[in-house]
Amino acid sequence: MSSRAIKITVGAVVVAVAVGVLIWVAVGRGSVTYYTVSELIAKGPVQQISVSGELTGGTVQGLGTTSLKFVMHDRDNPDRTISVTYSGVIPDSFKDQADAEVVAQGDFAAGQTLTATQIEAKCPSKYEAAK
Repeated sequence: MSSRAIKITVGAVVVAVAVGVLIWVAVGRGSVTYYTVSELIAKGPVQQISVSGELTGGTVQGLGTTSLKFVMHDRDNPDRTISVTYSGVIPDSFKDQADAEVVAQGDFAAGQTLTATQIEAKCPSKYEAAK
């Protein structure tokens, strides 16, 4: 094998490895595991997760500010609850309404508290066809 062929082969291998590492890092940082409230409680402390549940009515504190605290429960197990704290822009669709579907993304710590970096309030009734 000539010197030129060896250089081309080594260059191609280096480029392939670099592209593979970049893809691996991007996928690893961008992936978020999705849980229900019950699954999250069973799992214990975990980072970078997304949890779906229903808002426990009357538990919202700080609505209208940029710091929000509320409790969410599992759809199938209303007695399974977690506390959520969030700082940031609160979505317009987020209301203190019992059983409203909420998705929160962040880090779950010991003591059943989720420190959310993002929250989303689902509003299916808003998109139902008019009668």
